[in-house]
Amino acid sequence: MSSALYLILLFSALWTLSFCGTRQFHVVNENKNWTDAQKYCREKYTDLVTIKSQEEMNVLIAFLNGTADLSWIGLRQNIQQNTTSWIWSDGSNSTYTYWKTGEPDNPVGDNCVTLWRSPEYTWNDAGCKWSNPFICYKAHGLPLILIKEEKTWWEALRYCRENHVDLVSVHTEKIQHWVETEIDYGSTANVWMGLRHTCAQKFWFWVSGSTICYQNWAPGNGTGVEDCSGGERSGAVQSGSKKWVSLPENQRLNFICTTSEEL
Repeated sequence: MSSALYLILLFSALWTLSFCGTRQFHVVNENKNWTDAQKYCREKYTDLVTIKSQEEMNVLIAFLNGTADLSWIGLRQNIQQNTTSWIWSDGSNSTYTYWKTGEPDNPVGDNCVTLWRSPEYTWNDAGCKWSNPFICYKAHGLPLILIKEEKTWWEALRYCRENHVDLVSVHTEKIQHWVETEIDYGSTANVWMGLRHTCAQKFWFWVSGSTICYQNWAPGNGTGVEDCSGGERSGAVQSGSKKWVSLPENQRLNFICTTSEEL
């Protein structure tokens, strides 16, 4: 067996084992500070890359195959109550680490983490203000994208239509499952969908024009008379229960856009 074919098969096996074929890495060869890199990844993909096990680290190293020398990943120093820890861009705590010997070695402060090849890939802390290429990931390869910005329902609708296709319409159980997968990476307790209520006509509808046949309401939501005293209501999905809830349109939440019209 040729070495090239062996590497392809090895990478495919690692990829399937770790992610069941559901995560895509993207190396962005633009120099940005960590915060701007995070913003870019959240707008274009899912987030800066998160690495939570040796298995995931192995997959990333195999994917890079020596093509990147120094890149931001999604890990940042978290300083609270005079103790220092590390937290991932998605808000989860860091338990797995892959530091280069002697790292981290910067004074406590505004520090973020690069994946550094010298000569093997390891982690190194650096000031978040420095500009480097970076690695994003897109979760699940679905025709949806979670936007980790906090916007009102109208702002979310405008963002999706200007940058993608639309706010997601969940008119089948299959799409509901896709949404449930995406919101695991959210940073707000609820996430906007393209579900809208009209107080004048007293019914719910999808902004894409789809009728509401499939439903997944949380108890006490969506099936009774809505309180319109504070304005129109819009629909969101709960990060915990994955059920739909009715919320005031001016709440600021993450949201899910569709990236394909074939939904």
